[in-house]
Amino acid sequence: MDSTKAVVSTQSTGRLPILFALCVAISNGYMLYLDAKAEECFYEELKPNQKAGLSFEVAEGGFLDVDVTLTDPSGSVLYAANQETEGRFRFSASMAGNYIFCFSNAMSTVTPKVLKFKMIVVQPREADSADMSEEDKKIKGMIGDLRNQLREVKEEQDYMEIRDNAHSEINRNTNRRVVIWACFEFSLLLCMTIGQIYYIKRFFEVRRVI
Repeated sequence: MDSTKAVVSTQSTGRLPILFALCVAISNGYMLYLDAKAEECFYEELKPNQKAGLSFEVAEGGFLDVDVTLTDPSGSVLYAANQETEGRFRFSASMAGNYIFCFSNAMSTVTPKVLKFKMIVVQPREADSADMSEEDKKIKGMIGDLRNQLREVKEEQDYMEIRDNAHSEINRNTNRRVVIWACFEFSLLLCMTIGQIYYIKRFFEVRRVI
């Protein structure tokens, strides 16, 4: 993800002032603050037949949804997702140039979103030197295959972690709402009980007539 270049465009609509997204690099991806009605785009320069992948997860904000698009240098859309909480997409570059991926929060009018995303680029294998023996070439090829397999395992672990975080956040929100509703029910029952006791007490109250 360190090879991801920079924000290339920021678009927003509406009358509310839109802040620039804050993008902070972390060890296993990037955290992006996406304001309401805002769109943030990044680009990755790829070579022909170079493999890459994009994964994302909405961590906070509203219904935990965001729009995602990925386009190639010619402007063709390779991947598009609307109001998704998390996802991933792998592709092989068909041409050299900048591949642009954008995150949009245009559907939200007031609620900002915080999302985590990661762009994975597979570096092409180095060409074998002329003085390398066949055995060395074979060993080098096996090492390259092993490296790719380990990378795929790590990608799968990262994706499962993203899904686990998303589902955990949903569970926490659900539990919080259940607790809030339970407290509201308890308060309502308490008020009704006090009101009924007061009413019954007044009903049986002996009043003196002077």
